[in-house]
Amino acid sequence: MDSDGPRLSAQAQAARNKMRRSFKVKSVAIVGIIVATYALYVENRLKDPFYQPGCSASWTGGDCATVFKSSYGHILSHWGIVPKGSVLDLSLPILGLVLYGSYWCAISISSPFPFREEIFLTAAIGGGCFSIYLLYVIKVILQEFCIVCFSFHCCNFAILVLAILEYRNPEVKKAKKAD
Repeated sequence: MDSDGPRLSAQAQAARNKMRRSFKVKSVAIVGIIVATYALYVENRLKDPFYQPGCSASWTGGDCATVFKSSYGHILSHWGIVPKGSVLDLSLPILGLVLYGSYWCAISISSPFPFREEIFLTAAIGGGCFSIYLLYVIKVILQEFCIVCFSFHCCNFAILVLAILEYRNPEVKKAKKAD
């Protein structure tokens, strides 16, 4: 047996595991994009007084319409950062599309760039903290349950775990400087 045989096998295994992480991030990002697209669809349809969203059915145990119609659905104006109804008064589904699209694009870049892992981890920590805040809002302030929001939070926490793993052992290795 060749002395490099087991070593190459371990390297191949490590590469395969790292490729899986990239695939997992992309998969979670795609789920987030799908959920955000559905949330945007529901948000737009809620203007019709006769529309009953599927996410508000009895099987979900909650009413996502209550959450979407609340001022928290447009968090930037709720916090007073932008005026209500302004162009920058983006809804949570639109912010979700931007966030998950950014995750998908960033993890798709196969060459190293400055602060790649740090930016990914910072964004994921921000997403996790924002999810904790929104979970508090939904359960304590609004006293509601939203299956769509729950799906967003699952995506955010999954991305956070993957970002921590990526920070600790980056999939895209930085080029080593010659001495």
